Amino acid sequence: MMMNNIIFHLLILLPASITSFSVSVYDNVIAPSTCQTLHTLTLQHTRRSHDGSSLFYRGPKVHSGQQQLTPIENALDSILRQLNDTSPMVEYWSRSQYINLDAHADIDENTLKDEGVLRCPRHGHVLYLQIANSDHMNCDEQTTGDDGSSGDAAATTTITTEEEKQSRMGPTVVFNRKVAWGSVTPRTIQSVGSDNVGVASHNSPENMKERVQEYIVDVENYWDEETKRQYGLLENDNDDAQEKDEEKMAIVPAVNGRLLRFDGAAFHCVPKPPDRFLLSEDEVTAFLEKDCEEDCEDDDDDYYWDDEDDDDDLEKEDISQQRSVILFNTWPAGSFGPRGVLPDCVVEAVPDGIVLDDDDSASVEDERMSEQWKVWQDEYGPDSEKLHCNPADDWNLCTVDNLDGDETSDVIVPLMGNPTRRGCIQSKAVMQGQGSTKRVENAFYDGRRVSMTTLKE
Repeated sequence: MMMNNIIFHLLILLPASITSFSVSVYDNVIAPSTCQTLHTLTLQHTRRSHDGSSLFYRGPKVHSGQQQLTPIENALDSILRQLNDTSPMVEYWSRSQYINLDAHADIDENTLKDEGVLRCPRHGHVLYLQIANSDHMNCDEQTTGDDGSSGDAAATTTITTEEEKQSRMGPTVVFNRKVAWGSVTPRTIQSVGSDNVGVASHNSPENMKERVQEYIVDVENYWDEETKRQYGLLENDNDDAQEKDEEKMAIVPAVNGRLLRFDGAAFHCVPKPPDRFLLSEDEVTAFLEKDCEEDCEDDDDDYYWDDEDDDDDLEKEDISQQRSVILFNTWPAGSFGPRGVLPDCVVEAVPDGIVLDDDDSASVEDERMSEQWKVWQDEYGPDSEKLHCNPADDWNLCTVDNLDGDETSDVIVPLMGNPTRRGCIQSKAVMQGQGSTKRVENAFYDGRRVSMTTLKE
């Protein structure tokens, strides 16, 4: 079966930060054994990296053997090649546990801090590895629809008991809202020097077309209602003819071996509990208090902590809350990638207590790195070929369940970060879902089916 994209297009008049919606979801992207191996490798990568994230370069130097990629990077590169994505820079990090992440767009954090400018990657991806209470999607579990796309033979996975709800790892939710929740204005980008990544000159027509777009949040997003009214930016309360803004929300359950791909500027989140958007403030507060109590009980076991505990991290992992994913963003040739994100250091730092002079330190570092590259090659083969993704023809395209109907639901979307990051004063968006509360709740707890609903403010 040929690989296709799930693409949603909105042809309506919306603020600058709401645009067409493009989301792709594929199953059977990587094998079950590869999921397990990559999960272990991500834990090791997180321990040795400065802040959990790394950057790698793709292109002629890699494919000619002049530059090596780690096993994780080879796996991600194989996925991008199957997608015919030629982006020269990839930023990646991972998470192993289920935590709440409020709605946000991925941005270059240091550029925002230094310049107050929002820079977003070209595409964002989530690769699901080890999800508690999730089975790997096999080809024989799929059925083919009339349009040639594949569907899940057991797609209806409605949660019926409280125990099942508590054990469900939440979905990734993607919105067509981009860059900031408030409106933004594109920033004019000046031409700069060569990017030195083995591709065309930074000033070439090819790279000028691929420049990462930068945005500045419109100042009126920070004005109070009276100021906005003076400048005619608030609709007349009595004008019933003016249409409200609307957007789309895709709900993508976490499934082992699944790949989610979306516009790099799109808002996205992971709600905990899965139906957090449908809860009242009191219900969210009660959940947080209970969750905090459980975390404190778990922390009691680690009261007498010592350095040897670091060596037991893999064994002590909380499997019941496991939601292991690799997140990776592609950046265009003219962007230089995100500021301050460095290549993987390959090996962990020399343990505390070992003092080496500069010459010995460099020699030991080279020896340790050479040994690590050899271990990886012996275990995973040249270019980590054993960890490459399945061929694109074996990927299974997910169908989408439209939740819209006659009934509506109240949806409260919490927004991440400060007003500069959010692009607005409010810390949450109060929306009206165009599907019933029950249908939307079932979608948040569904184990496989990708769903979509319309939201209106």
